[in-house]
Amino acid sequence: MSTIAQNTLLPKQPPISNGVLGMIILIITESMFFAGLISAYVVNRAGVIDWPPFDQPRLPVLVTGVNTVFLITSGLTLLFARKRFLSNKNPMPLFFITMVLGLLFVGIQGYEWVKLIGYGLTASSSIYGSFFYTIIGMHGFHVLIGLSFLIYLWVIVKKNISKENTIRKINSCSLFWYFVVLIWPILYGLIYLDI
Repeated sequence: MSTIAQNTLLPKQPPISNGVLGMIILIITESMFFAGLISAYVVNRAGVIDWPPFDQPRLPVLVTGVNTVFLITSGLTLLFARKRFLSNKNPMPLFFITMVLGLLFVGIQGYEWVKLIGYGLTASSSIYGSFFYTIIGMHGFHVLIGLSFLIYLWVIVKKNISKENTIRKINSCSLFWYFVVLIWPILYGLIYLDI
C-alpha cells in the first residue's frame, strides 16, 4: 500500500480540539451578551446630561485600578503556567498564583460593593446603579465561573494522566479565563473611568 493511500485511511486530527471549539463558541456568545449590555449603557449614558448622576456616590477608581492589575497579572501567570506545563516543568505554583489573584479580584470587588451599597448606590437607586450592578455583577459572575475552571485545571494537572489530554483541557479552560481578563479593562474604562 502506498504512503498516500495510508495517509488517506488515517483519521485526520482536527485543527482545534472540540473543547477549544466549544469554548470559542461560548466566548462569542458571551461577547455578544456583554456587547448588548455595553451598548445599552452607552445609549442611556448619552441621553443624560449628568453622568454619573450628581446624587450618586463615585466609584473607587484607584482601588479598582489596582484590582485590574491583579486580574491582568492572573492572565499572565496562567499563560506562563501553560508554557511551564508544555516544557515539562511544574506549573502548579503559577496555577495557584492565578487562582489567588482571581480570588483577590473577586474579594476586592465584593468589598467595594458592600461599601457602595452603604453609600447609597444600589440597583434601585438609579439607572446608573442598575447598570453598574448588572454589568460589573455579570463580569464577577464570569470570574467565579473562570475560577471553577481553574480549580478543575488544578485537579487535572495534579493527576497528570495524559499530557495530550491535559493540554487540551488547559487550552480550552484558559480561553475562558483570558476572555474574563481581557473584557475587564473595557468595562473598567467604560464604567469606572467614564471613557
